[in-house]
Amino acid sequence: MSVYELIDKITKMQSDGKDLIRLDIGQPDLPVPREVKDATIKAVEDNKTGYTHSLGIPALRRKIAEYHHVPEENVIITNGGKFPIYAAFRLMKGKATLIRPCWGAYTLMLNTLNKPYDTIETKFSEGFQPDMSAIKDTSLAVINYPNNPTGLGLTDTSFKELSDVANDRGFSVLSDEVYTKMAFKRAPSIMEYDCDYIAIGSFSKTFSMTGYRVGYAVAKPDVIKGMQSYQQLTVTSPPEFAQYAALAAMDYIDATSERISAFYKKRMEEAVSLLLDAGFEVLPSDGTFYLFPRLKADASVFAMKLLDEGVSVLPGAPFGPYKEHFRISLVSDRMEEAVARMESVRKKLE
Repeated sequence: MSVYELIDKITKMQSDGKDLIRLDIGQPDLPVPREVKDATIKAVEDNKTGYTHSLGIPALRRKIAEYHHVPEENVIITNGGKFPIYAAFRLMKGKATLIRPCWGAYTLMLNTLNKPYDTIETKFSEGFQPDMSAIKDTSLAVINYPNNPTGLGLTDTSFKELSDVANDRGFSVLSDEVYTKMAFKRAPSIMEYDCDYIAIGSFSKTFSMTGYRVGYAVAKPDVIKGMQSYQQLTVTSPPEFAQYAALAAMDYIDATSERISAFYKKRMEEAVSLLLDAGFEVLPSDGTFYLFPRLKADASVFAMKLLDEGVSVLPGAPFGPYKEHFRISLVSDRMEEAVARMESVRKKLE
């Protein structure tokens, strides 16, 4: 059964009222902060419910530019964080390089656009750390740290190495940084380095604003103009009221980051302890709400059997050649119960 069939089954079970511990979905279980809710209500009451400029409202662009210490012309507000990634792939001339495991949407987007790409596979035994010197003959290197699905990060040294290699070999870096504010320790940004980059940000994970659909990209003005043109032709702009809510959220970004990072770090540490005691191999993460455990069996079979026991996870195959891995999202307070069921299923398969 494919991952899509698995997700369809999960959705049907939930709609049928089944008691399901959902660890498959990349959506925070914390509520939208009160200040952001209040700003949302005020924006709607102030009739901020129309179209906006296809680059986004000026105040939000300016706020993000100031926060990242870049010119305003280097920023576009987008309809979620996924849109500018797709737009970047669409604008790309040449070939991409993906460092895996990585979010499965990257390969789906590139395949949909008929864009060529290479992959660099990282290993559990090496902490899923990439060799940046292996990136060759490419136009766009795609990175995502803290990583989905492993939660692992890169050091400043690795970012510097990537920047140097990018300059030496003449490629750009697409850095998906939507989990940076969920890091448990300092998470570098590609924007700190002197290379040609496209940095992607989002309000979805940091502020639990997944349904607001507000993201942004930071890049050279010509790339921003290309994304703007594509946004004009498709979704026009992100919702106006959601942009004003995001503007308010920027005032609380660092405080919110500190709060949610502490919350999910505690969950991560508890989950790692439970998983190790239950016989799984797992690396503690550096951020996000993800873990990428390993077992001695096909994780697709494991995921289906586990779903029959009322727990949903994603098998590792959509993230690359990781058939013995599965991704869990730490978005439930029923982890002890979930891991007990995982252990029971694992023992039947191994």
